[in-house]
Amino acid sequence: MSRVLISALLFLPCVPTFAQEMAPPKEVTDLGWMVGTWSGSGKVPYEGKEIELSVMMTFSIDGQFLKSKSSMVEGGMKMSETMMLGWSGAKSEYVSYSFTSFAPTPGIKHGKLDGANLVMTSEPWEVSGMTVVSRTTYTKLSDTKFRTKMEFKNGEKWDNAMELELTQK
Repeated sequence: MSRVLISALLFLPCVPTFAQEMAPPKEVTDLGWMVGTWSGSGKVPYEGKEIELSVMMTFSIDGQFLKSKSSMVEGGMKMSETMMLGWSGAKSEYVSYSFTSFAPTPGIKHGKLDGANLVMTSEPWEVSGMTVVSRTTYTKLSDTKFRTKMEFKNGEKWDNAMELELTQK
């Protein structure tokens, strides 16, 4: 019994320090405007035509990360994604890992705030049997609206794959 008491007495003073270290960094809390559930729909270009797209995204702070869970229906096909976004102080950049239903490996993105835009660019990764590099830009429009834009790198230029305005529920 005395060992348990001594261990507890040694551990308890460390709890506030651990709690502070577990708090998200300021750079993650700066994205707190994204927390909540968002939805939007529209049309996206695909092989020379436009197809319907609807998106539901839920953002939350999870430990030191901004967590996103998304569900999408594009042209009748359902897709899902879970993303964990954190801050690398050593590199002064955001880093995210995205796990999707349409790729066998996670997408790893690196990014920075550029004014009101959070711009995240992926490392090359396998998506639906192709190696791609993507760029996603999140732009706060108001307290209840933001825009997400996804582009794919094509040689030296970026092709627009999707641009959608989302509204907070």
